[in-house]
Amino acid sequence: MPANNENIKITVVEKRGKRGCDYCHRIGDVYDYARDAGKLCPWMLTVANMYITKLRDGHTFSRGSEVPDGAVTFCCPDPRVMNIFQIEYTGKIEDKDHK
Repeated sequence: MPANNENIKITVVEKRGKRGCDYCHRIGDVYDYARDAGKLCPWMLTVANMYITKLRDGHTFSRGSEVPDGAVTFCCPDPRVMNIFQIEYTGKIEDKDHK
């Protein structure tokens, strides 16, 4: 479940399949996980949630030089579409009222 006090961005960075996405995700689309989860493909979210859980726990993933720290890329589970997504997790957003 998305938490409103976390900074999690999901970006469509590449497409490898021939078929269009049923949810109309296109390269360059950027989503805020907490705000936009209802707009995201449920198949993609199933995979994304596994990575987000690991990122929240402090896990890091092997990545290419083009992927920033605190990020991971993964493929859409639909082999006909194969959108490539990047998750960037920068942790909790500081609550200004509770410093």
